[in-house]
Amino acid sequence: MATRRKGVKWGNDKHIVLAVILVIAIIVAISWITFDRGSKADITKPKIAVIPVHGTLTLYGNSGSVLSEGSGGVQDIIKLIEKAENDITVKAIILEINSPGGTVVASEELATAIKNTKKPTVAWMREVAASGGYWVASACDIIVADPATITGSIGVIGSYLQFSELMETYGIEYERLVSGEYKDMGSPYKELTPEERRIMQNKINAINGIFISAISENRNMDRKYVESLATGEIFLGTEAKELNLVDELGSKAKAQSAAENLAGIEDSKLAKFKKEITFWDVINQRTQTGAYWIGRGIGDAWNIFTQEDSKAIKAEI
Repeated sequence: MATRRKGVKWGNDKHIVLAVILVIAIIVAISWITFDRGSKADITKPKIAVIPVHGTLTLYGNSGSVLSEGSGGVQDIIKLIEKAENDITVKAIILEINSPGGTVVASEELATAIKNTKKPTVAWMREVAASGGYWVASACDIIVADPATITGSIGVIGSYLQFSELMETYGIEYERLVSGEYKDMGSPYKELTPEERRIMQNKINAINGIFISAISENRNMDRKYVESLATGEIFLGTEAKELNLVDELGSKAKAQSAAENLAGIEDSKLAKFKKEITFWDVINQRTQTGAYWIGRGIGDAWNIFTQEDSKAIKAEI
């Protein structure tokens, strides 16, 4: 009888081991397909790296699935640029941009990384490459846009909802307890004082000045001219071409041709560079998701009483 129990236990353990091996095999297969796609092409052809810049630009990305098509955070994109830079088979880099913008620091860091690479770079604008997305594109040697691409939107926004009057309607008071005069500046629970408004507007104007300077330098355009375009207005690809905000109109083939011309090569192959997905990335993702749902009730309740999300100016471009 004891022998039979032992056999059953080994049978269960064997199934568990096989399941773990199967999961690892699936993850490895996904990593190979998503990261090394196209590597079986003719190795004699010169290679052009295609790096996706998708979604809102933040330093470390969001909490979305590691198996999604997003490009992750700017730090991940910079690592891919460095990987392409160090790959002797890569002759040029295409940044496939589909982004409405994002945080100032993330946009600036990615643009700087592009400018620092020694290999030719081409920005290939897809549906949208606006605000911070345009800042990133401007750092490339050539910009190719679709005629219907939405771009431009040069400017900074720091707007937020303020509902102090709504609180008064329901008899809710804001008890102000701060260690400094401007510690709760920008809180949605109170009106801005004239001095606070002046300070916040000055910060936004300063950031906008940095944005304009970057575009002027990257595109080799007169600063006054860039200032005249920095109204926050969006432009279609055709309009951007007339305004000298983009260089060429076209699709992937046009971007590839532009990259070939810059690199002095012909008959190239495109190699898509993506963040490599490891087994531990998936495990970590599932662990974080589980922890989030366990603590969600506590966290959501706490958010009612905290103002951490509103203490600082959240300027975005």
